[in-house]
Amino acid sequence: MTSVDTTATAAPLYRVSVLATGFMRMWRAWKIVVPVIVINAALQALLILANVLPYLSLAFVVVAILSLLIMVAAYNIVAAAMLQAVAGPVDWRSVVASLRRRYLVLLAWSVGVLLLVLVGLTLYVVPGLIVIALVPYLLLSVVDGKPNPLAVNVRTIGARWGRWLITVIIMGVLCFALWFLSGLNGFFVTGSPAAFIEWLVLGIVASWFTCAWALVYRSVNPA
Repeated sequence: MTSVDTTATAAPLYRVSVLATGFMRMWRAWKIVVPVIVINAALQALLILANVLPYLSLAFVVVAILSLLIMVAAYNIVAAAMLQAVAGPVDWRSVVASLRRRYLVLLAWSVGVLLLVLVGLTLYVVPGLIVIALVPYLLLSVVDGKPNPLAVNVRTIGARWGRWLITVIIMGVLCFALWFLSGLNGFFVTGSPAAFIEWLVLGIVASWFTCAWALVYRSVNPA
């Protein structure tokens, strides 16, 4: 595959499988990723204890907003950590510093993307999946401080379109398998324990996928 960045050719961040490399590199940030995944899973499971039915009510809106904000915060911390993990060591101080400088912009982009995905998944599953596939580098570029995240996302896909397509297909297959397994989990385990397990697995997989996308992102947009 061709590249617009000669730095990636001289010192490639990944070899044949970006997913395999991503799975190995993500553990560089285990001191950040593991607590964030566990805390997010615990908080999401606690929200289930409220036993709020999915109807338009004040209680449901409050629980939904809290869940969304917790999810956004967890993802952005992981994304900032993964951008560091692809090339070197990771520490809390630098992660917090990178997020603190642009937290309002990052919050706006994150909520916007998440709502767009949720609307797509609610109306019909395919539109939501298409949105996810088309913006893998968007929030990474916001965390990275790029002034035009949409343009960076499109340019990165174009620069590594083959890698993007193959990775999207493989991730889609893996997500389908996880969806099937989550159904089995819900059959044997219910309530908050089931939610905790599902969010725990989702957090690990999301961190893995984010690190893989961060590798491709950094190969086109060096730090």
